[in-house]
Amino acid sequence: MYPNELFFGLTLYEVFIVLGIFAAMLLYRRYSTRAGLSAKLHNLVILSAVCAVVGGYLSGVLFQAVYNWLDGGTFSLDGTGGSTFLGGFLGGLALLCAVYFGVGGILFPKTGEREHIVKFPAVMDGLTVSVALGHGFGRIGCLMAGCCHGLPSAHGIYFQNLGCRAIPTQLYEALFLFALSAALWFLVKRFPSAGLGIYFVSYGAWRFFIEFFRGDERGKTVVPFFTPSQLISVLLILSGIVLLIAREAKRRRKHEE
Repeated sequence: MYPNELFFGLTLYEVFIVLGIFAAMLLYRRYSTRAGLSAKLHNLVILSAVCAVVGGYLSGVLFQAVYNWLDGGTFSLDGTGGSTFLGGFLGGLALLCAVYFGVGGILFPKTGEREHIVKFPAVMDGLTVSVALGHGFGRIGCLMAGCCHGLPSAHGIYFQNLGCRAIPTQLYEALFLFALSAALWFLVKRFPSAGLGIYFVSYGAWRFFIEFFRGDERGKTVVPFFTPSQLISVLLILSGIVLLIAREAKRRRKHEE
């Protein structure tokens, strides 16, 4: 763990966040080539993803501000209260879809050329593979910063900001996300358009589980026995199951025609 400033006010947290973004973009570029997506569609996805990153950060701050307020703290949007990945992910996903379909309607105006609609499931498959990889690097950044840590444990690692050893939940999550990204790379090729559903179920289940070992304060929700992340994780799992069921139903209808 190295939370200290490196240069120009930067720490390894920011360095790994940037590495994660670049790694996700490079992986998506490779996926885009493999999936045969056009250059115009690829550029549309990159534009949508950039907007999603910015909007996702603001959404993460907003979600955390609400959690802090429900926990009896103050509602602040200046970023000092922290940010949450799941809140940022949901907000970023909503903005990505808004930009993707909004700008896509301009770039692909004719019904017969609406590649952005026809290829949307393939686009989402690539994004889930890439987001998992980028998120993994981000969690290493959290490890370096000392945030999102686990419960105190004699078998953990020493965190300078805590002054004690704690479970490195950030490292475990990073390893899980790297494995998930690798698995999705192969699964979306065998099961096209299943990427988002698999991601929702897999990450939702993991996040729900790892929350039991988290030791940092994350606020409260309207469900007192769930942490904010656990509540969203349950919604992710349910959404993922619905997406996978819908995909299978669509596949069967197509097969019967």
